[in-house]
Amino acid sequence: MSNKNSENYNFVIVGAGPAGLTAGIVASRNGFSVIILEKGDKAGPKPRGEGMAHEKIVDDILGKDYLPSIGFKSNGGRVWHSPGDLQTLTTYKEYNHYFFEWRTFIDRFVEVAQNSGIEILTKSEVIEPIERENSCNGIKYRDENGKIQEIYGNVILDCSGYSAVLGRYYNIPYDDQINCPIIKCLISEANIDINETPDLNFYFIGNGDLDYSLAFPQCVAYIFPLENKRVEVGLMLRMAQVRNMKTVTIPSDDEIMRVWEEIKKSYPGFSEFFKGAKIDYEEITAIPNAQMVENYVPIPGVILIGDSAGFVNPFGSSGLVYSMEMANFWVNLLSPKLKELLGESREITETNRELFEGVEEYKKEFEESEVYKEVKSYYNLIGAFEYKIFNRLRTSEKINKKWEYISNLLKQA
Repeated sequence: MSNKNSENYNFVIVGAGPAGLTAGIVASRNGFSVIILEKGDKAGPKPRGEGMAHEKIVDDILGKDYLPSIGFKSNGGRVWHSPGDLQTLTTYKEYNHYFFEWRTFIDRFVEVAQNSGIEILTKSEVIEPIERENSCNGIKYRDENGKIQEIYGNVILDCSGYSAVLGRYYNIPYDDQINCPIIKCLISEANIDINETPDLNFYFIGNGDLDYSLAFPQCVAYIFPLENKRVEVGLMLRMAQVRNMKTVTIPSDDEIMRVWEEIKKSYPGFSEFFKGAKIDYEEITAIPNAQMVENYVPIPGVILIGDSAGFVNPFGSSGLVYSMEMANFWVNLLSPKLKELLGESREITETNRELFEGVEEYKKEFEESEVYKEVKSYYNLIGAFEYKIFNRLRTSEKINKKWEYISNLLKQA
């Protein structure tokens, strides 16, 4: 990857994940100059497993049928386990869905980006935006040598995920309203036969269900297969209702890890997958799926994309397709006006201001799109679901008594 420093670009993108790389690839194909800044030493630096639907956007960005070539095809099944693994429900999605290794996937993005002539600066930590007359037209960052550098652009896209450096600068309440803690864990030699268990599995754990942490928030343990006996497992804390619940104490990271260790050892059904398994990677992180960011254009010049905007599927807690769709939508939405302004040889700061004069119309167009409506509908559905299940019913006993009712709700998910 390049470490060349330049001053002016049409698109300055923070974060070299699927959202940032998609935005860069689309912008480059539209004829614009692009630079992507990545804090890590490589794109998508943290290991993980992944799964996503095979949508048209994936073919458009990575090449036709690339996803099937690297993935294990799911049959679309999702197995939902009631608290204590006392009852189950299996639902099916009628679309092609693949599980795959993250590194293989992200390396393909980098290959396409580099072939498009995109600059990717690794080990480059964005510090803050550069503002002029109530708009943002650049960013300051610390390069790999620790020096503070400046880069200017017509459009600044924050695609840095739940940590969202620019989003935080503009006071987006990630920790209080958007993010949910999650433990991600990759295991090999898992106690699983992928032919018998090819589905995603979700284990509901209500508040008050764990005798070793009675005030622990409601959560969902999950598992999805990658290949052979290699799987990703984890624990998603569901925080959207927590602040309205007197029976919940928000746990520290140490408490979350302590509970996770107990769940791995003894939680009915779920703990079976760990017998004889080797833990290859494990960390506590966050996922932005409590609610969407309302102010995803916090200042003229900056747009929060994908996870930075909470633009994910809150049921499956995956934002890959939706991050790519949002990046593609906004780059294509801004491109005609930006080309028009650049054709008039405007100064970069002037172009920036004029480009975002129509931001309310841009937002209206985005929020009328099918992809936005789909994500919004998922949030509305899960909001009602979690209120009824995790707040009103709350405990293992009550959830199990109402499992038939819950099953009908899950079939809509």
